[in-house]
Amino acid sequence: MRTPTKQSGFTLAEVMVTIALVGAVLIFGLKGLNDSMFQAAYTRDLKIARELALFSMGQVSSGLFIEDVEDHMSGDYADQDYPEFSWEIVLGDEEFDEPEVEREDRFDSWNPNPDDDDDEEEDAEEPYEIVRVKVRFPAAGERVGELILEEWITWEHVYGQPNEEDE
Repeated sequence: MRTPTKQSGFTLAEVMVTIALVGAVLIFGLKGLNDSMFQAAYTRDLKIARELALFSMGQVSSGLFIEDVEDHMSGDYADQDYPEFSWEIVLGDEEFDEPEVEREDRFDSWNPNPDDDDDEEEDAEEPYEIVRVKVRFPAAGERVGELILEEWITWEHVYGQPNEEDE
């Protein structure tokens, strides 16, 4: 009489479960790698944007824009080999150009009556001026590709020394 021998090996079900598990691990691993690559690109662009914004802020505070200073200026960083980065500088209480269209039915609790703005205030010379720099860069993924820096800079560095004739 023969005794039945044990056959060792894997069944088809065991092989299919193993392949499914390995496939799921690979998919989640590649998704994590892809997300980390987007995060690294965004962090690199944010660092470059910060350095460029500080560069622009330094130009304003050193008086390079005194001759053609305006309340709202813009340009790009093609001269610094970053043509995909652009800048926008606003002085004082000016606002940045926003591409979004504001809804008129939205209630603003800070200004409940927008028609009652105080336009009667005179522009008095202050010892400091608020300078804001916005740097826009290509967004990686769903992140916003912009950085805003704000600094108080002395009036003379922004607008220059007042002339005796102007007073």
